[in-house]
Amino acid sequence: MYDNYLFDLYGTLIDIRTDEHSKNFFKKYAKWLRRHGFSFTWKKFRRLYLSFEKQYRENALKAGIYRNPEIDIRDVFRDILTVSGYPGVDETCINRLCKSFRNISRIRMRLFPDTLFCLNTLRKADKKIYLLSNAQRSFTWQELEQTGLLSCFDGILISSDEGCMKPDPAFYDLCCERYHLDKSRCIMIGNEQNSDMKGARDAGIDGFYINRSPVFHGEKEPVYKYVSKSGSLEEVLIQTLAADAKMV
Repeated sequence: MYDNYLFDLYGTLIDIRTDEHSKNFFKKYAKWLRRHGFSFTWKKFRRLYLSFEKQYRENALKAGIYRNPEIDIRDVFRDILTVSGYPGVDETCINRLCKSFRNISRIRMRLFPDTLFCLNTLRKADKKIYLLSNAQRSFTWQELEQTGLLSCFDGILISSDEGCMKPDPAFYDLCCERYHLDKSRCIMIGNEQNSDMKGARDAGIDGFYINRSPVFHGEKEPVYKYVSKSGSLEEVLIQTLAADAKMV
């Protein structure tokens, strides 16, 4: 029934918690910056960061290219450094600043216990596996490497690379066009009803909702075709591969 499995990342495959907004976080990051030769108070850096991020997001919306546009956070860091007297910083340095920003903000990161079993079983069943993540490449790539997930996918789309994000149907279309996928043979697996499930539905792709919350609240008109009420990725195997078997 399905040849191509499209996965969300955070909250679906990776259990993660970050703090990128608190005063305490910005204090830690400003301290890291000063140790590496960039003179910032936490208040100054936070003000610039929030201001430039808002500006880039507003400009992306005004451009009207996508329904749900995405920015590249590296542009924000580059502008912060430029207006603060550090022009001409190379991309290697920008990436290092972004990685450290993410590392300091990260409170917890681990694979869900069923992640590798699910992906490995799909691979053994000759299924193609793709990642569609609303994320920043400068944050996420290192986490794919650290968790061992990087080699699990036949294709990876990260929203900061594409300029749009879920639930924009264009994000799903980009994946299908790039990898020559038949939408009728694709299924989207994710833990967000709006971002993952509604986006997939609007793009003409079936959805499998992974309920990672403690309680499942059923919908009168669900936007997904399948659901794991217990939040288990093993249900993806049971329900979709079983459907394959019935068609043989």
